Amino acid sequence: MSTEDFSWHAIAVGNSVLGVYNFVVLAAPPHWKVVVMPMASDVFSHVSRDGAKWVRDGEVKHFVKAGSKFYELEIKVRPGDKTRREGAPVDFGGHRGLYRLSREGFLKKSDVLTVEVYCPETDRTISVRLKGDGAPLEILGYLRHSRCH
Repeated sequence: MSTEDFSWHAIAVGNSVLGVYNFVVLAAPPHWKVVVMPMASDVFSHVSRDGAKWVRDGEVKHFVKAGSKFYELEIKVRPGDKTRREGAPVDFGGHRGLYRLSREGFLKKSDVLTVEVYCPETDRTISVRLKGDGAPLEILGYLRHSRCH
């Protein structure tokens, strides 16, 4: 898979005074577009690595437009290894992660794909959730190109 075969999405927040704080750089199918929701994030702490600030404790919510489908995108980051030890293996940015499928919402009508990975480089657990109609399993093959540090 070459870099033309996927798209990069820097999921970050920031301002002109404090700078940019990265959650992850998400690799996704080339037709995916992230729709940013302003003011839908919290950053409680960060860690610096190679001149970049990575969120160590915080969360952000956006939307993903994947062709004709829309998904809610939620990323939560917590310090330390907080991964739940259940799910199927997936490679996320060179780390071994786990993914699982579930259903939630009113009458459990929404599919949820949750990916969890621990990054020992930044000592943080990253949880990426995509919620909508039909689990977007195509993302799993792209996650190995994502960056978490």
